[in-house]
Amino acid sequence: MATLTEPTATTFEIRPFYKNWKTLLGTTNHKEIGILYIVFAFANFLIAGLFALLIRMELAMVGPTLVDSSTYSVLFTLHGTIMIFLVIMPLGAGFGNFFVPLFIGADDMYWPRWNNAAFWLLIPGALFIYLGQANITWTAYPPMSLVEGNSVIFWTIGLLIVGVSSLAGAINFIMTIFFARKPGVRFFDLDLFTWSILITSFIQLIATPIITTGLILLLTEKLFNTGFFTKGSIGGPVLWQHVFWAYSHPAVYIMILPSMGITSYLISKFSRNEIFGYYSMVLSMAAIALIGMSVWGHHMFVVGVGVQINYFFTFLTFVIAVPSGIKMFNWVLTMYGGRIKFEAPFLFSLGFLVGFLFGGLTGVMLNVVPYDIMVHDTYWVVGHFHFIVIGGAVSALFGMLYYLFPRVTGKMYDRKLALWHFGFWFAGFIITFSAFSVLGALGMPRRYFDYPFDPSLQIWHQIATIGALLQAVAVIIWVVNIFKSIFQGEPVENPDDPFNLGTMEVTAEPA
Repeated sequence: MATLTEPTATTFEIRPFYKNWKTLLGTTNHKEIGILYIVFAFANFLIAGLFALLIRMELAMVGPTLVDSSTYSVLFTLHGTIMIFLVIMPLGAGFGNFFVPLFIGADDMYWPRWNNAAFWLLIPGALFIYLGQANITWTAYPPMSLVEGNSVIFWTIGLLIVGVSSLAGAINFIMTIFFARKPGVRFFDLDLFTWSILITSFIQLIATPIITTGLILLLTEKLFNTGFFTKGSIGGPVLWQHVFWAYSHPAVYIMILPSMGITSYLISKFSRNEIFGYYSMVLSMAAIALIGMSVWGHHMFVVGVGVQINYFFTFLTFVIAVPSGIKMFNWVLTMYGGRIKFEAPFLFSLGFLVGFLFGGLTGVMLNVVPYDIMVHDTYWVVGHFHFIVIGGAVSALFGMLYYLFPRVTGKMYDRKLALWHFGFWFAGFIITFSAFSVLGALGMPRRYFDYPFDPSLQIWHQIATIGALLQAVAVIIWVVNIFKSIFQGEPVENPDDPFNLGTMEVTAEPA
């Protein structure tokens, strides 16, 4: 049996490939492509975050203040689309590109040129999404998406291109992990981050063709009036909901599973302890993926698909809470039995746990059909979703960035600024998304540009906006920290162990 050890400082080194346009466009090195994914994603993150801040500031007061209703709808659509398809998913692919070949002892990805193409496809996809300026929200529900103009066509083409990129990347990850890992390395020798990328890739392989088919049908209806989603047709608007959510609920796990793998890795590293329950962690991720592709109907409890069908999806959704709970207990027990070192990567991992916990609890409440009927399409759903993907997934991704920074640059980030970043970020997402939950309980609909004057609604919108401003401050601190540390950061004393954690294998035979 081969032993997988922590990559050394040498294996983390990055050549200055970005200084020459030929090496920038033509690189097939997995680490360099990983860096391209990460830079691309965080550039889009800054833009999508600005859109979110404008949305929140508009809603802080009753009536139009900063933007009109049409501009609001465009900002709303772009924010959701960019965050999902141009930020969180590419970040998972970026960290996967950087780390997976190192963790499995491979020289590179299985198809390096395919890997290059998968990244560069994101650029035209993003341009179509931005230039389209669609105002249909990221769900694109008919009939609204059918009556809007060319903006929907641009948006659809952009997502189709991004989908091809996602599918190509997923196939490459599967081939790399199956056929390029170090000889003698068994599947249960792999670290949990590699497992998370592998399982995520299978979800993409199965689910992406579903939304691709739906987008093609939507595009043909826009161009040729084929009538797939028109009211009174065989399919109708409800058919789009089935197609959309059959992809978009698994898409939540495409976003969250790599962050689960990151959290497992960082908690183990900074607790200086082997992950508790390795086998159960692998099986729980597989169970989350399998069940997660079978519960899309819980988004449609109010559509009228039938009581028996609602019972079926309710049961499966409660079942998926079990593997999620297993992972939470295992992370806590890993910390309980370890010697914790409180560095920024670990703190952001704790942020993931809190965001995932709050998101899970609010999600379980949504699975109670009578309660879902009361808060369906309200801010309760927005709070639940953002706790998962922002408080959870993005927090973990910040943690991995801080872990990666000294390994790549050879310089340590400013630890005090990193603590300020975490403090503002954590307080911001707790305040904002908790306020969303209260607004949902009060009946505030999601997607609305305005609302009737009601002190009980306005105060909570203002609290949510304060939380959003805190998150914006956190991101500004992070950007300052990164650039300051690149140019003025202290060189790390031990490049192989910049956090002085001691040597530990990436994977070890579980006890």
